Amino acid sequence: MKLLKNKKKVEKNTEIRFLQDSLLIDNAILVLGDLHIGYEEYITKSGIFPRMQFREIIEKLNSIFWDLSMEGRKIKKVIILGDLKHEFSQISDVEWSETLKFLDYLDEKIVKNKENKKISSVNANKSLKNERIILIKGNHDTILGSIAKKRDVKLVDYYKYKEICFMHGDKLQQKCFEKSKTLIFGHLHPAITLFDDYKKEKYKCFLKGKWKNKRVYVIPSFSPISMGYDLNSIENYQKDEFLIIKNKELLNFEVIIYNNKEQREYNFGKLRKLVY
Repeated sequence: MKLLKNKKKVEKNTEIRFLQDSLLIDNAILVLGDLHIGYEEYITKSGIFPRMQFREIIEKLNSIFWDLSMEGRKIKKVIILGDLKHEFSQISDVEWSETLKFLDYLDEKIVKNKENKKISSVNANKSLKNERIILIKGNHDTILGSIAKKRDVKLVDYYKYKEICFMHGDKLQQKCFEKSKTLIFGHLHPAITLFDDYKKEKYKCFLKGKWKNKRVYVIPSFSPISMGYDLNSIENYQKDEFLIIKNKELLNFEVIIYNNKEQREYNFGKLRKLVY
């Protein structure tokens, strides 16, 4: 008689990879945030400005999907870390049109398995949501529900995958935080200005560090309109609670810049060494 050994399911280590203004989780989940669709319209109400925001977002995503396809990678899920659209109190015509186009674009790019197809086809059952795209509520997403409902996309305060908690970053989601080992935020729009003897140049960047015994990643804004919040001014910034992590704690985080041409990241060490 053979004795059967108890086999415990061992969860593989989660792979987190830097991409252009985004992260790749386990070679299948694309994470991005702070697109602020409609911001271009907001800043051009009083003047003339060429329409380029939506086009450049799609071009950037096309580049990411192409590079991953050349590696044989297929995206099965996209997590958006909040602030998909810009206006707080309304949905402008541009936001409505371009946000729906954006969700349709992602839906076409994401690999559909049998379960996905089944969920997408059962439109009558409102409890079944398209979980290929996860929309996390940001502080700008006060009235995003109608857009999410139009495309049957899941809209949540946070999302959990394995040991990772995904949040926007403007407030702590305690239930998700307590049972997680890794936190991934947006909201801050981090950028850094680097100097040498001849010039200075501003780059979007990631922040990576430890906070409350958790591993933390803060990702840059995916929007092409603004480079983001210059971390060189972090000591002068009076509103210390912009992110749930205080500025003085962010000084101990590592600054990482992704070079898209070389398709690799550069670690510039702790933020405090760059700003002092």
